Amino acid sequence: MLGAFATTVPAISAHAAPTLSNPAEPEANFEVALNAFNGGRFSEALPLAETAANLGSTDAAVMAGYIWRYGKAGQTDMMAARKWYTKAANKGHPDALVALGEMGIRGQGGLSKADAVSYLTRASDAGRTDAMRALSDLYRTGQGVNSSSDESQRLLKQASQSFDSDATKRLGDSLFESDPQAALKHYETAAQAGNIEAAYIAGVMYAENFEIRPNNERSAAFLRQAAQASHPAAMADYGLLVYQGYGADKSDTEAADWFRKSAKAGDAEGQFLYAFTLAKGEGVTRDLEEAYYWVLKSTETGVDDYDQDKRTLRERLEKNMEAGALARARARP
Repeated sequence: MLGAFATTVPAISAHAAPTLSNPAEPEANFEVALNAFNGGRFSEALPLAETAANLGSTDAAVMAGYIWRYGKAGQTDMMAARKWYTKAANKGHPDALVALGEMGIRGQGGLSKADAVSYLTRASDAGRTDAMRALSDLYRTGQGVNSSSDESQRLLKQASQSFDSDATKRLGDSLFESDPQAALKHYETAAQAGNIEAAYIAGVMYAENFEIRPNNERSAAFLRQAAQASHPAAMADYGLLVYQGYGADKSDTEAADWFRKSAKAGDAEGQFLYAFTLAKGEGVTRDLEEAYYWVLKSTETGVDDYDQDKRTLRERLEKNMEAGALARARARP
């Protein structure tokens, strides 16, 4: 739930900053503060932002709240963060409303989940789709508000209609068990908008979901999209399609390269598949020591066939390798 929206930062761009702050003009003070903030000089930016905020700049108040909340000037103070965010929220600043909503979800600065609902509702009404997603989670789970699946869905649909691909993906998640075909449509829409996790799920559904007509080409297209965006599991799965020639041109070399990338990204399936290709020398130079290293790195996947094949590969390597090579592979981090 806490990943429903990104960390709130001052949502403004820098202009040429004046060399001196003007106590009579809050925006001039804010420009100086912003220049210091963008330069990483947070201890300098904080008093400038507070001065500008006291003179009426809501952007400066958001900046001061952010610096205190994340300890950018060296000390975290949630009550100070709440104070400055509230100053901006009272004038309807959407970044401040979202920040206070997130703090309420986390119980920071004395705020509650009920407070989060209030702030996020205001941000949602102002058109913030990240707030809609977070508020949807609160309604779904009944935190700070009476549980309502209808309201949770309404908020996701509202965000989706505002071209929020994360919300569209979550609509797919909500229908995955009850209506896979409807879920798939949402995943495809989200994938077309650039949502990588949705692309991965759509690719898997076209290959493995019994309620979806198999389509190797579409599966490969979505998995390729996710793989090209460095999704660890997608790199392994797309590599397997390339290895088998299902929906993609068959190529041992390209498959081994995808397995390597997946393995180095930490995917257990990719690590096993890379070990397999190294052991057989398919698409890559045969290297039993390297194969043994990667099969050791690969944890249990929970898929019986994979895990059994992995145990078999490990046992065969141990029988066919010299003790020194086994020891070197085991000693590697």
